[in-house]
Amino acid sequence: MTFQYTQAALSSLLLCLGISYVYLFPGIDAAEIHTLRGFSIVNAWTFLNKRYDFLRSNFEKTGHNLFAFKIMQHKVIAISGDEARKIFFNNSGLNSTDGAMLLRGGIPVVKDVKADIEEFNLTELNKRLLKIVHRGRFKEIMPTLFNDIHERMEDWGSEGKMSPFKDIYELVFLMTVRMASCQELANDPAMIRKMRDLYWKLEKSATPVGLLFPWFPGTAKKNKEQAINGLYEMLSHYVDLRREADVPSLDAIDVLIADGMDNSSIIQVIMSMVFAGFINTGMISSWVLVYLGTADAWKDRAIAEIQSLIDAHANTTFSEPIHRRLSAIPISAWEDEMPVTESIIRETLRIVGNPTLFRRNFSDDFRVCGKTIDKGAFMTYNIADVHLNERFYSNPLKFDPGRFNVAGEDRNAPFLAWGTGRHPCTGMKTAKLEIKMIVALVLCRYDYKLVDGSGKPVKPPQVNMNDNHQRRPKGEPCFIEYRKVAE
Repeated sequence: MTFQYTQAALSSLLLCLGISYVYLFPGIDAAEIHTLRGFSIVNAWTFLNKRYDFLRSNFEKTGHNLFAFKIMQHKVIAISGDEARKIFFNNSGLNSTDGAMLLRGGIPVVKDVKADIEEFNLTELNKRLLKIVHRGRFKEIMPTLFNDIHERMEDWGSEGKMSPFKDIYELVFLMTVRMASCQELANDPAMIRKMRDLYWKLEKSATPVGLLFPWFPGTAKKNKEQAINGLYEMLSHYVDLRREADVPSLDAIDVLIADGMDNSSIIQVIMSMVFAGFINTGMISSWVLVYLGTADAWKDRAIAEIQSLIDAHANTTFSEPIHRRLSAIPISAWEDEMPVTESIIRETLRIVGNPTLFRRNFSDDFRVCGKTIDKGAFMTYNIADVHLNERFYSNPLKFDPGRFNVAGEDRNAPFLAWGTGRHPCTGMKTAKLEIKMIVALVLCRYDYKLVDGSGKPVKPPQVNMNDNHQRRPKGEPCFIEYRKVAE
């Protein structure tokens, strides 16, 4: 009894200091899954600060397919390998909503929503999103979206240099807000700028300090609260505006009102949709243009494909602006008749879009690779385990959309960027359409190349895999130097 009491007391004391007693007394209650040594707080801090490097280096050091560490009081099991991956994406007991809760730092959560994030029903959210992003609604709104992009591009002028990780994100943000809210908001440039600034403020609040010590009254906590409150107040005004309108519109807010949702729930859906669409679609659109800025052959093939679509489907005159000709192309053609652009987007996602995903085990204990995953444990997986793995993709860091062609040697390799198994991406088709629209208008309207700050041509930059949201390039920033060739 004395030893048991001492062991428990020592364990509690060391846990407060971030040390596991397993490594002081290796024969006592040794965990079945390899647990990282050292201070738990240091491991958690390193993971939150550099997730990609943390996972890769520890898999290499330990030689295990699974290893465990702690984030606050939560046990997290990092996994890799084929067996673990298939279970991660297909096990019905693994919950992605609760997994995201652990790292919700930058995800906007409205405080007075009836179903807060701890009880948030992802299935219900997806049902709401499908009411907003279905093909029929996108068809109706596509000419307006093209006009939005055109007007923003007019501000660029006939020639110049722009930052894809700023200017392209601004295009995507406007498109996403229009899809997710109402025309009164989307048509107000000043409010769009204010909303965009609040979102970036929210994104930057997801610091390791803010995630590990959410109670700490620091800058991150203050910025997060200010951003969420500001977004709530702004969107609440527009929801009230649409409720008071004499005639409902086809805008997202009206669709959600007609579905019987209260204001707070509508605002939660809009904030979540804008955050996800803005970050992910903006990232991929920017990187597609970056890669094509150094790959003339693929850029020429993409331009030829888009021109073929215009010739085949746009019943418009050549004198009309390019954005109007593009908006006349039917949705079916955008989805089914762009194999070159599809391959370019897919390859960009393979290299760049490698997030660290989370699940929580809400079922009974189960086995992975001969190890036990306890009920309540979190699991984490970075999809670069497949996408940047030479076992699946030859020369994985090379931008080569041809690898997915019928004759490509990597065409049958696993591809996880849009989700798989029980967790496919609800907004995949909408995201693809938005990316194609931006890329098509840029390629048809401008001749451009990728340059450094002094205007010299550069090679494709390396991706900062530890940049959790934007995946900006490593090292010096790059720019797109452009010259308008069509209206």
